[in-house]
Amino acid sequence: MHILWFRRDLRLTDNECLSLACARDASVLPCFVIDPWFYERWADIGNARVRFLFESLENLDANLRMLGSQLYLFEGDAATVIKDLTKVLLEKNIGQPKLFFNRDVQVEYGIERDNHIIDFYKSLNLDYHVGLANFLQADDNHRDEWFNEYYSYQRHPIYPQPLHINTPQLSFNIPQLTFRQLKKKYRAFWQTGKVYFPGGETKAFEKLDSFLTSRFHGYHWKLSRPWLAQKGATSHLSPHLTFGTMSVRQVYQSTKRRAEELAQDPKAGFSLKAFRDRLRWHDSFSQRLYFHPEIAHTNRFREFDELYTHDELTPEKQQLFRAWQLGETGFPMVDASMRQLKTMGWMNFRMRAMCATFLTINCGISWHHGAKHYMNYLVDGDLAIDNWQWQMQAGVTNPLSDTFRIYNPTKNIEERDSDLRFISYWIPELKGYSVPEIIQGAYLGRSTYPQPMLDWSETRKINGKIVSDLRKQVKQRIIDEGGDELEGALATKKAVDTYWQSKDKQYQEYTQKLIIS
Repeated sequence: MHILWFRRDLRLTDNECLSLACARDASVLPCFVIDPWFYERWADIGNARVRFLFESLENLDANLRMLGSQLYLFEGDAATVIKDLTKVLLEKNIGQPKLFFNRDVQVEYGIERDNHIIDFYKSLNLDYHVGLANFLQADDNHRDEWFNEYYSYQRHPIYPQPLHINTPQLSFNIPQLTFRQLKKKYRAFWQTGKVYFPGGETKAFEKLDSFLTSRFHGYHWKLSRPWLAQKGATSHLSPHLTFGTMSVRQVYQSTKRRAEELAQDPKAGFSLKAFRDRLRWHDSFSQRLYFHPEIAHTNRFREFDELYTHDELTPEKQQLFRAWQLGETGFPMVDASMRQLKTMGWMNFRMRAMCATFLTINCGISWHHGAKHYMNYLVDGDLAIDNWQWQMQAGVTNPLSDTFRIYNPTKNIEERDSDLRFISYWIPELKGYSVPEIIQGAYLGRSTYPQPMLDWSETRKINGKIVSDLRKQVKQRIIDEGGDELEGALATKKAVDTYWQSKDKQYQEYTQKLIIS
């Protein structure tokens, strides 16, 4: 009997462990464990994300049933459930159970849980297989070869969906849930209003198909325009990649095929190439978190430990933080984005970065508070990406670079929402005003929309210098000390520089093709 333990790989297509577990028509027990730890004790829980998960489980069960199987939904401490399930199968004397699960690196709790289960299986001399839901270079000796091995993995043939799954009907004296019971017990997570991102592998394929059919056109520039991104100019696949309802490899290869079909269209090719680059960018964060799980909650460099802390906010900063959360800062691009986050559970990347620099640099509030708020709302919340990006926007990372980016919310109105469709949609108080009128504050005294709660230029100058000075301290220390930290910092700077150089090269090639065509 093969135990197939689903986690962040809620799909039947391109699932390594599913394919291996079902080989030679072996008996397979597909299961998922509802671990109360994630819904009662984890600080970074989000209603929209949990609903997406539950919908994905429901869809997975429906798809399994079409193949003659089903999803067993257990409830309890995950390590205890898997151990008890293994013992029950041993007692039933139906053959040596073998456990299949794909590696998950999101939280330290999960990593410790997996190691505990592996030790348990070793103690009983039972076989197990740890697979990859998506690319992860888990061997510390090959970290420097990540780039080349990443593309080897993405080009590997996709594991096909089985035609049939042999799952015998078994009863267990282990706490289980039906989906009706799941929805009733965890009903708080279903009370999310309108669902903007429904979960499940079926929905993932629909999103990918619609993106590659038409929505990808202009992706390379539309992804930074919040209104266009909201309306579907980006793939909207991020929650599916987070929960593994579709693999990055599936997306990569489908995108590559589409690019080959449109080989004579340089604009299409450039957009699809830009999208594939974002897939690699996405996976690189999981790689970093795997080797450095501490970066989810700890400053990358200790020089920032006094500036950025988990400490409770002062009343003054709590007031700023609350206004930021509610989208009432008086900065329209920030407020529209934060209102979008609260309603949709999503923002495009540029707006996430802009709101992050506003909170950390202009408001002087630690990235820890902002990162938690994002994870409490994002339907695609990914700890590996979210918390590292918060450190990046706060100016903590890449200290060998002489500069760090601070987004100007006012400038972003002119550059990213010049027709005001995004601002007007999320801030109806400003409907009817032009861009110059909004920038000049013509609405003040005439609208219920608040005035700016701080001086952006002044706070940028004061707090920006504090961060800049700390970055100089970090740079000098790691240069003086040398060793692994310097090597890592150099590697980071090289990766960032290479990324932007490649972007410049791609743009030059793109414009040259347009001239020729």
